[in-house]
Amino acid sequence: MDLSFNQTSMDLRERFFSLLDSLSALRALSQINLDGITEDELITKALDELVRYQNVENCSVFRMEGDLLRCAVGTNLDETHAQVSGSERVRQSRETMQFRPGEGIAGTAFSTGQLQYCRDCSQSDDFLINTLSGGEIPGSLISAPIMMGKQVLGVLIASHPLPEYFEPWQQHTLSLFCSCLGQIMYNHRLLNDLENEVEQRTRELQDALNEADAHRKRYEQLLTIDELTGLHNRRYFFTEAEALLSRAVRHEQSCSLMLIDMDYFKRINDQWGHQVGDEVLIAIAKGLKEEARGGDILARVGGEEFVVMLAETGIGGAELMAQRIQERLAQLDTGRDLVGLSLTACIGITSLSPDYDRALSISELLDQLYSKADRAMYDCKCEGHNSRRSFL
Repeated sequence: MDLSFNQTSMDLRERFFSLLDSLSALRALSQINLDGITEDELITKALDELVRYQNVENCSVFRMEGDLLRCAVGTNLDETHAQVSGSERVRQSRETMQFRPGEGIAGTAFSTGQLQYCRDCSQSDDFLINTLSGGEIPGSLISAPIMMGKQVLGVLIASHPLPEYFEPWQQHTLSLFCSCLGQIMYNHRLLNDLENEVEQRTRELQDALNEADAHRKRYEQLLTIDELTGLHNRRYFFTEAEALLSRAVRHEQSCSLMLIDMDYFKRINDQWGHQVGDEVLIAIAKGLKEEARGGDILARVGGEEFVVMLAETGIGGAELMAQRIQERLAQLDTGRDLVGLSLTACIGITSLSPDYDRALSISELLDQLYSKADRAMYDCKCEGHNSRRSFL
């Protein structure tokens, strides 16, 4: 009974964190400045915020041009990493597939005004293969109409390599995002000759978002500890990491950040059950606590993903700690006799560069460090597991 309650509590808390990320995406969308930008630039900014806060690999917006739906803007996870890190990026080509209303998943979303979800593109007769991209087939795909009232302005397509990836709450989030994007696009089109109406709609949207943001901050103050592991959570980490990074910048000290993602953790839950999986996570958290120093900030940021902000530590010291962590995980005592259990992790590492961009705010600088570590960890996953990589 207690275990069932704890699992339910954890599920609810994870969903709550996902809701906060969704609110952050909506809040960022509402803050896009419409003055002096084209509609394509507006859509580009909106998709950047969507990819930043929601874990989708690729997303595009298609608009009706003539009698065909054509791609206006497309972006993906790599481009967003490049934007945050300040490196050069190349947008996806507009030479993409075209759809007639009612044709394929995108055309159906446009014609019906309803979200369409393709759970497994390789098994769907409605999915049309993009021959211009080499015939690559995503795992799962969502096409959501971008609407203003009853008028469909376009469709948003979001895909992920894994089939059955998008859960109901993610579908709902994309629908809400498209609703807000539809209103902002409509306002943008009316900006020159309907300024008063745009101002009123923006004020109403801002009031609603301010109220939602107040609720978000209130709950953030209440939720700073991960109930299962006893570590701090994602929200606490970003607040305290900004303070640590600010001190490092002010006193010209080094600091590093590492992301730790356990390999094949789902196999533990599948083989021994979620209770054992929780016990293993508790043991991992204990081991990480013992490796971290007093001034470091350690947090659980996902199901089996952890982050450490290392004070007064350069890239060399961070790599040594990452090695110690991997060695400790390999010998971790879970308190159970689990034959065949082998704990490994991929660790992405980055460090504050002496020639960092001084024009960035502390929040933007932390986002940049986090994205670099995330990219390094992602590269580890692609190249093979039980590895570590630095990205400066």
